[in-house]
Amino acid sequence: MQFFRSTRLTCAMVTALLSVGAQAAYAANFPLELTNIKPAGTGTMTANHRIYRAYPGIVYNIRAAVVGGAYPFTYSLTNAPAGMTINAQTGEINWPNPQANASPTITVVDSEGTRVTGTWAITVSTAGFKFVDAVNGSASGNGSIGSPWRLMSEVEANAADTDIVYFRAGTYNVLNMPRTSVGTPWERVQWHGPTVWLAYPGQSPVINLGYQAGGENGPLIRLGGPNIYVDGFETTNASIMAFQVEDGNNATFRRCRMHDLRLGGDGTNAAFIMTVTQPTPARNMVIQDTSFYNVAPDSVTIKIYGQEKLLIENTTHYNAPVGIELKNDIRQFTVRGNTLYGITNAALGGNMHTSTTNGEFVFNNSRGGIALDLNQDGMAGQIFAQRNTLVGRVQIRNTDAADGPFRLSANVIVNNDPGTPSGSHVYHLSVSDPSRVTLTNNLVGNTSDNMVDGNGNLTANYVGYIGTRGHMLGAGGGQTIASPTNVRIVGS
Repeated sequence: MQFFRSTRLTCAMVTALLSVGAQAAYAANFPLELTNIKPAGTGTMTANHRIYRAYPGIVYNIRAAVVGGAYPFTYSLTNAPAGMTINAQTGEINWPNPQANASPTITVVDSEGTRVTGTWAITVSTAGFKFVDAVNGSASGNGSIGSPWRLMSEVEANAADTDIVYFRAGTYNVLNMPRTSVGTPWERVQWHGPTVWLAYPGQSPVINLGYQAGGENGPLIRLGGPNIYVDGFETTNASIMAFQVEDGNNATFRRCRMHDLRLGGDGTNAAFIMTVTQPTPARNMVIQDTSFYNVAPDSVTIKIYGQEKLLIENTTHYNAPVGIELKNDIRQFTVRGNTLYGITNAALGGNMHTSTTNGEFVFNNSRGGIALDLNQDGMAGQIFAQRNTLVGRVQIRNTDAADGPFRLSANVIVNNDPGTPSGSHVYHLSVSDPSRVTLTNNLVGNTSDNMVDGNGNLTANYVGYIGTRGHMLGAGGGQTIASPTNVRIVGS
């Protein structure tokens, strides 16, 4: 069933499938869950995780990771220490001047009224913290705040695995460190040291992986073990990858800028962040508030294998062949509130080549040659795509009765494909069982219809759909998903 909307300013055909004039509700597809703020010792969350520790007088800043539920959420704190605040829209927690131990409680309420809470203990102490300063550090330093090391190699050689390391501004490289698989695409620094790396507040340390055309390969950094936490870094001059994560339960990357993936290569799993397949999927990986740009051919920005309850949220991807690529065994993933543009091939999608791959793409602003590509290898389980703005081809591939179902609802879809059924603008490629694709209340049109502007936001003729179709949240004024203000995007 279809309806058409036209005005004196446009002859655009706008289709809302299955329900004439219905308001598009966004219901929860999975249970609401906090994956990172919980008591130490829960699952694989150990006491050395960043969220449980603060250095006296240095800003403590974390962000809640929430999967499932009906977005948007509202966040609040109780029993918080003096000075600790939370952004009610994003769940970012800031404590400018920690001085004594604290045990706050966070509450998350989704748009259906479902609520979850988490209480966690924060130890405030100088113990177990180390410092490195590429400009003012010294090889004779002891790693304290007053006598920092200078090189990453000194961190690996001297710090304990359970330490949290603050990096001050400056450029760090790994070319003076031992490497394995030299001369191959997998040339890497196999990091054997602490894996909680924090940028010193207000500073932006740079990790230069050292790729030079005709010279150094630019080794990737392989991080292993639980509770990896990389916050506030800039990385540049990667050859094939910047970071490879192995056995990474609770791995977190946030507030980073990763750019200039120089070499890439099809079949090499080239990406700024790539996870390694394990016998059992790692759990609760978080990638938030990070930008990825300037990517070599045959490469992607993020490539994921073997994760459960993965959250990719409020990231930005541009100037790349491919954006977020989900490969295999990605169980209950949440890809939410991301912005992708200048993507020549698929912005959101991936091979998805296991039946255990399932999850949701929600509230993304995706513009690419292919804005959304589902079920590339014909094996994926149930996937929801709700409240996204999708400018470019939206395609479902290789789908038979064993796949999906794939449920697309309340999206804004803009492309010139008639689609299946005709007028849906959803392209079928080798779909033998179209009943596995469900389309509900999607607002669709051609590229000539001027439905969205260059930023993917609905234009004046369509403001009545803000808050019910596509990624925009506000009832008016073009409000989009809020992001922490300390994310810095350059080169756009």
